[in-house]
Amino acid sequence: LRFYKTDEVMNELERGKTEYLEASVGVTSRKKILLPKLLDWHMKEFADDTESLLEWIYSQLPHTSSLKKLMMECLNGESKSQAHKLIEIQPYATEFRYLIPI
Repeated sequence: LRFYKTDEVMNELERGKTEYLEASVGVTSRKKILLPKLLDWHMKEFADDTESLLEWIYSQLPHTSSLKKLMMECLNGESKSQAHKLIEIQPYATEFRYLIPI
């Protein structure tokens, strides 16, 4: 459970979104982008199609993110109409393990 401060809620929500994406999106050695089923279910809330979903995820990651670099390697050379072939949807997991710094 995470608590938010009213004066910092927007920054904390942004950080939470970034942490979720970095923890739940991945790239395989076969250059497939792994997406959680939860993002697939709610895609229409922030993307029109698979291509724009990948663009949205990419745009939300910090420039220093290793995930961002791996996604770029997958996306380079693929035509926009082939974006759906790059992804693999992971089954929905009812538990989300979060590493909390102590």
